[in-house]
Amino acid sequence: MSLEDSQTQRSRSASSGSGEIVHTMDDDTNEQDLAESLARSPGPADSGDREPIRARPSVRGGPARLWDPPRILAAIATGSSMWLSAPDINLWWLALFGWVPLLWAIHDRPRRHAFFYGWIAGFAAVFVGFFWMGELLTRFAGFNVVEAAAITGLFALVLGLQWALPAWLTTLLRERTGRSTLLIFPMAWAATELLQSSVSIFPVHMALSWAWQPLWIQTAELGGAMAVSFVMVAINAALWEVVRGWLEHRELDRRAAAVLAAWLIGIPAYGWIRIQQVEAQMLAAPQLRVGVVQGNFGIETYGARGLKPVILNELQRVTAALQKEGAEVVLWGETAYPYGRFSRQHETDLPLEDPRRIQRGFDVPVIVGLVTRDATNANPYAWNTAWVLDSDGRWGDRYDKNYPLMFGEAAPPGIDPEWYLDKIPSASHLNRGDGPAAIEAAGYRFGALICYEDILGAFTREVANERVNALVNLTNDSWFGKTREQSEHLGLAVFRAVEHRKALLRSVNAGISAYVDPVGRVVEQTEVTDSDADGYQGAEGFAVDVPMMPAELRTVYGVTGSLFGWLCAAGLFGFWGWGRYRGPRRREP
Repeated sequence: MSLEDSQTQRSRSASSGSGEIVHTMDDDTNEQDLAESLARSPGPADSGDREPIRARPSVRGGPARLWDPPRILAAIATGSSMWLSAPDINLWWLALFGWVPLLWAIHDRPRRHAFFYGWIAGFAAVFVGFFWMGELLTRFAGFNVVEAAAITGLFALVLGLQWALPAWLTTLLRERTGRSTLLIFPMAWAATELLQSSVSIFPVHMALSWAWQPLWIQTAELGGAMAVSFVMVAINAALWEVVRGWLEHRELDRRAAAVLAAWLIGIPAYGWIRIQQVEAQMLAAPQLRVGVVQGNFGIETYGARGLKPVILNELQRVTAALQKEGAEVVLWGETAYPYGRFSRQHETDLPLEDPRRIQRGFDVPVIVGLVTRDATNANPYAWNTAWVLDSDGRWGDRYDKNYPLMFGEAAPPGIDPEWYLDKIPSASHLNRGDGPAAIEAAGYRFGALICYEDILGAFTREVANERVNALVNLTNDSWFGKTREQSEHLGLAVFRAVEHRKALLRSVNAGISAYVDPVGRVVEQTEVTDSDADGYQGAEGFAVDVPMMPAELRTVYGVTGSLFGWLCAAGLFGFWGWGRYRGPRRREP
């Protein structure tokens, strides 16, 4: 068939007045591509029972509309299901079908439409899910509510690309291969999560929606939180294929239904089995009673000179009380020690007569969060440090934060700090630590993480592989007031415990402090406080028995890291190459 004949036949279809859907060229296709496509079109001899690939649909002769209200609403519905299913709203079951509206919206649409609808879904998910940014921007950055909302919107536009790219890739590969979304869509999402976690300050894993559901997150030990996200999206893809088969053919897609049943039965079954096995390991491991102190001070409270001795006294009081409850080591929060910059040259605690002395009223080892400095002034910048103060009052192992927050705590990479601080006097710059490290206290090795390092899966893996018995996190989330940020932070951190089968203990200055066991259960947690708004009410804490898992224990994820994500990316590239080699194929029914 010639190009001219094709165009004539298409014109006749458009003028028939039958109201049937006809198909026009995609915006990205030129006449030469059309001619090649027609040349490859199957003839009567090779026509099968699978539908041919269609280009962009037209209704009554008009092109498919980008601004299609039902599809836009479907994309928004998917985005909304993301923040509704995540902490602290916790409608986790929405994540079992929340992606289906977006898959309907991008079905049989041009790639640019799919990208757009995915972007809308991502914007809706991020803008509401990260609206807590406004608390930080209005209270501490000087922006008004409108300006803060605009900045959050820009952030959502950028991070929303994490939804746009998988939608575009899925449409592209379906066109190229004729395959369904069963495997392509979850692989596209996992590959995009891998990319986003490599370039973003705050990695986003949709596994967050299941943070409080241990049965559904045990696959994190195989491929990290990314593997849990893959499972979630795969369930939705299988459900969509079942729905699509019924809508288009009024029959059950048996293969999609079987895949859906396998996911819905297999994943919680695997979770149940692994929980029983890991619990047996936990019972066999030696137990250490660990105390966690939450100072309950906000940013302004912490900065008030007159409250510094009060804060220190409260930390000491609760530490002494936890020691009486049997705590063998105690954890303080990030920079919880309220006085200045502590010299790194100190070998022991301050003298007894010094009111800034840490060890007072207790002699249990404490992992202290504090700002440290070089007393020789050879390095003029400070460190954000977790330092072990032993029971005899001597300083032990020390860990320095490796990922100070850009702009907030450090000059951007490649920028001279002196120049940066000269141009922005209100900014600060902290030294970066020397890499992952284990710190020893009470005879056991702890993998230390400071602030948001506990949501960095790749870095936590390096820390866990330092032959540690448990993980500790010292955090200050006081910047965000009482918002959902604290629960989202904890939810993302939960996966570190499952990924490495090591307990995670978190001391967060104003909450949420928590103990997460090696199967991902939040066994103990505190409430969020805001002393800047409600007044300082004093510190609190808890003591728990924690299994000291074998230091040599390594999970599949601990050994392979992000291999699962790279395999997904390689699979997508393989699909693309196969489709390019074989040419466009008929789609699976």
